[in-house]
Amino acid sequence: MKEKTNCDICKHIQEEHENNNEEELGKKDIFLYIVSIALFIISFIPALKPYQGYLCTVSVLLSGYKMILEGIKNIFKLNFEEDTLMTIAIIAALILGEFPESCMIILLFKLGEFLEDKAVEKSNDNIKNIVDIQVKTANLIKENNDIKSVNVEDINENDKILIKPGEMVPVDCKVVSGNASLDMSALTGESKPVEVGEGQEILSGSINLNGSITAIVKRNYRNSTASQIADLVYEAKNNKGKTEEFINKFSKIYTPIVIVLALIVGIIPPVVLNQEFKTWIMRALVFLVASCPCSIVISVPLAFFSCIGVNSKKGLLIKGTKHIEALANANYIVLDKTGTITTGKLEIDKIETFEEYSKEEVLKYIYVLEKNSNHPISTAIAQEVEKDNIETDLIVENYEEIPGHGIKATINQKQVLFGNSKLLKNNNIEINNENANFLTIDGKLVGSITFKEEIRNNVSNLFKNLKKLKIKDVIILTGDNKENAEQIAKQIGIKKVYAGLLPKEKQDKVVKLKEDGKVIFIGDGINDSISLAEADFGIAMGEGTEIATTAADGILMSNNINILPFAIKNAKKTMRIIKFNIVFSLMVKLVVVTFGFLGFAPVWLAVIADTGVSLLTVLNSLRILR
Repeated sequence: MKEKTNCDICKHIQEEHENNNEEELGKKDIFLYIVSIALFIISFIPALKPYQGYLCTVSVLLSGYKMILEGIKNIFKLNFEEDTLMTIAIIAALILGEFPESCMIILLFKLGEFLEDKAVEKSNDNIKNIVDIQVKTANLIKENNDIKSVNVEDINENDKILIKPGEMVPVDCKVVSGNASLDMSALTGESKPVEVGEGQEILSGSINLNGSITAIVKRNYRNSTASQIADLVYEAKNNKGKTEEFINKFSKIYTPIVIVLALIVGIIPPVVLNQEFKTWIMRALVFLVASCPCSIVISVPLAFFSCIGVNSKKGLLIKGTKHIEALANANYIVLDKTGTITTGKLEIDKIETFEEYSKEEVLKYIYVLEKNSNHPISTAIAQEVEKDNIETDLIVENYEEIPGHGIKATINQKQVLFGNSKLLKNNNIEINNENANFLTIDGKLVGSITFKEEIRNNVSNLFKNLKKLKIKDVIILTGDNKENAEQIAKQIGIKKVYAGLLPKEKQDKVVKLKEDGKVIFIGDGINDSISLAEADFGIAMGEGTEIATTAADGILMSNNINILPFAIKNAKKTMRIIKFNIVFSLMVKLVVVTFGFLGFAPVWLAVIADTGVSLLTVLNSLRILR
């Protein structure tokens, strides 16, 4: 299968946006529509009554010539869409001499179609705004420091670029000089500007509000955040849920059945009961027009995609409408701990010293061992050393990192160990505390250090809000030790915690929960990928690993899990609106068809039952955008 480039995706969405507006009345069409209304009204003047048929026919042709031509083509292609059904009704009414009826069909239909297009255009613009976070050019800084505007697709990793005030960040990059405030609302839904400076990574799609920034490209255009969002929007439009797929299949079967039933209504009673053909053909036209499934076919996909658009603005990208149903029916929320509930950053909680060593001396030894690592422990130690302005001239030799245990090295000709209890036990050093990290020098315990994790802002409010949505349970699954996991859980009000789990064990827990209901899993790392894939709806943190975001059904670009209650509530609202639209459409059509069969409903009322109901259901779907 050919891979779609971002240009293809943008072009596809742009073309679709233009196609949706093709039928929108232009100035010429509006003029012709007004003339058609005028001719229709004039045709009822008593002096012009003999010419009513001509005036109404001209009115029909002026306002509906495009639709009628398309409808006639579709008849020959056996493509029975809404335009086809309306064309059959108009032509039949004209043949039967029901000129005012045929005129009212097209005038009411075109008015409803215009209002529908305006409403749908609002939703399309909402989605198009998401895709518009991509830019076409970037300011490339050449070797001689000249600045050249180039196509963003020609930018490569490690290129140096300039981002001027007011410009959008073209690719994911790292600031090397300059300071600025970035508007990241298009990516994360966060309206508050973010201050950035040297050494910080920034995402494509952000807007530089002030200050010039020089940055090094970290990911090219194809792999940058804005580009991936465009991919997800395209994927979401094509990744349909069971409800949407059923509606599409239903309409393909339903419409031919309606046509056959309309023929039966128009032919059988006159033939069998010897009644007037004209009367029953008009009733058949009421049946044909009123039964059109457009209100369902338009409003259901519109509701789903409006939900995706709203969640995207909040920072949750959903990879298809099928996941909205799982989100709406969620029973269990399962979370990884590190990087999900917590930021993944550590802070020093407590430092103990022994053998007459000072806190400063212990920190010096730990710092020189950890300073070249990217581990969160290293960051926490470095911050403490910088805060206390501690200087060190210690020399490290024979450095050896022991996976899952710690570090072994020679410092100033002394044998030094720094790590967990396993490391000390393997070196025959006795300890009483299992949950700290320890420093030993020449076999003697000289210090211990414990860390605490930084919990994401307002996470406790998350679980209060989830309880209001009747979620059965919120559960933590983590590979961390039980004591740390329970301490974090207690701080945020979660009672059920499973600690010390391997990736496969996490997956097994998710599988077990799925036996009792729909499961949402939120995680960020490689070890979460199989659980993300296993869950009914897997959400990856935006700052997580690529494999995690690939396995997930949604990506939390804002890294703010507090929007989860909003997303669930919005999904529930979407499903309620969809169910209402389906029931309301079918009930109105059933009533009008019944009255039409009995001879109490004219064709123009059937048009209202079709176009009017379509408009109402579309407007109802657009409530999701509020």
